[in-house]
Amino acid sequence: MNDTFELYDLAIEVIHHDPAKPLVCQHTVGDVFYVKGSVIEIPPGKTFGLYAMLAVLPFVPAKQRPTRDTDWMSTDGVIGCTDPHCGAGFRITRLEAKSYAHADHSAEPLA
Repeated sequence: MNDTFELYDLAIEVIHHDPAKPLVCQHTVGDVFYVKGSVIEIPPGKTFGLYAMLAVLPFVPAKQRPTRDTDWMSTDGVIGCTDPHCGAGFRITRLEAKSYAHADHSAEPLA
């Protein structure tokens, strides 16, 4: 039995999504982190605020999985800052898709 599944690597980047509002939460445009499988990578010299990351993380598993072209998860990629006075957004970009083995990520055997 083939036990592989596919996930997209993701880049999550700080953007100035609403220029009518200032960046008030110590966000720095261009700061980024990457999700590769189940690993988060922050490049040297970059930062990403805890609360910003917490705003984005609920969307990560859905953005990692393949979806239909008409699914909003395929087309919408900016999460707004949770502070209503902040103009920051967090752009989630799908990068390359990679295959993973179920057995490497779960102790539960396939039926």
